[in-house]
Amino acid sequence: MSRILHRTIRKTLRFKLEEWARLETQLGGREFSSYARAVLLDAPIPEPRHAVRTIITQRHMSEFEANKARQLSWIGNNLNQLAKVANTSGASLEIFMALLSLERSARRIAA
Repeated sequence: MSRILHRTIRKTLRFKLEEWARLETQLGGREFSSYARAVLLDAPIPEPRHAVRTIITQRHMSEFEANKARQLSWIGNNLNQLAKVANTSGASLEIFMALLSLERSARRIAA
């Protein structure tokens, strides 16, 4: 019988957009967590789990577009956090109100 080992300690890293773009090329289709774990623990770097995406065309965003994309990304992150809370607790009214607030924010930004 095989025993499943769960990783219980989580660490968070923050990157600048330029740093992440550079790191993404180094990942080469690998998952960030397994790549970072291998590098930090001096273990063999795992094979990519999916094919490496190739960029067909590269378009530079204006500062306005980049700011809009960042704000929408933050909203998406908040939505994911709310979904996690909704799945693990019964605080449905509070989550619904937060979702309405995020929807209004997204509509303002997207307009």
